[in-house]
Amino acid sequence: MATREAFPRRVGQGFAILAFVLAGFLAASRDGVSGQKKSGVLRIGTSSSLTEDTTGKKEEAAMESLKAFLKDETNMSSEIVRLKDWSEVADKMSKAELQFGVFQGYEYAWAQEKYPQLQPLALAINVYRYPTAFVVVNKDNKAKDFAGLQGQSIAIPGLAQPFLRLFLDRQAQANGKKLEAFFSKIEMPENFEVALDDVVDGKVQAVAADRSALESYKRRKPGRFEKLKEIAHSQPFPPPVVAFYDKVLDDATLKQFQEGILNSGRKEKGEMMLNLFRLTGFETAPPDFGKVLEQTRKAYPPTGK
Repeated sequence: MATREAFPRRVGQGFAILAFVLAGFLAASRDGVSGQKKSGVLRIGTSSSLTEDTTGKKEEAAMESLKAFLKDETNMSSEIVRLKDWSEVADKMSKAELQFGVFQGYEYAWAQEKYPQLQPLALAINVYRYPTAFVVVNKDNKAKDFAGLQGQSIAIPGLAQPFLRLFLDRQAQANGKKLEAFFSKIEMPENFEVALDDVVDGKVQAVAADRSALESYKRRKPGRFEKLKEIAHSQPFPPPVVAFYDKVLDDATLKQFQEGILNSGRKEKGEMMLNLFRLTGFETAPPDFGKVLEQTRKAYPPTGK
């Protein structure tokens, strides 16, 4: 019988993506390529939205251990630079103060419009290349659309990717309210399975989840899944992006880093890390990536920039 601990508490995907970037650095260094020949330090920038989660202390400890390992293996240092937001990361990349940046997909869409020389090195994938946000409720719920959820409670799991909250924020705004005012209560359960169980059991009225989480729940608990119904969904979002700024690094270095990131998840230890952090792999940007970025900018323009 399935239990509520089937999806244990984990460090967030943000750490996983950074870890694989550093693994790519290790692979490249072993092949004789230095990410920053002048100082021997690889500097990777990320916005707070990528690394901010409920397991910050675990993430910090894990990252420090990984950095120490890389230092021992390569005699080179790496630095994770956590900045205020995506705009600051992109700005520092344009000034060659960072060699790489890691963005939420929608953040990259915003940044790439302002800095056209910002290029994708690898995309972090969880089952589907372009994730979609869903809002589901119990079949007994009388709401017919997102507007019908006003005044009800919603669960946003602690491991949820930020694009889910962006979707909810904009849906609430479209109905004239901020997210916290639109819903009577916002719960943050440990994981998606707990959140979906709570909707089935009537403990919370709605939940935000991505497609892969819903399909996993359907496989594990098909009977309970049949008690749910979709109330709203988003268009596809771009996935998290490992990016570089054109001309900051030479082509040979970029190729080595890209191959290191793409191949690091194909080994046994890499596969274990991917499973642990709810990722299924890394891949290069496909031909339709630019179109998805443009659609994202149109549907979800940045605020305050």
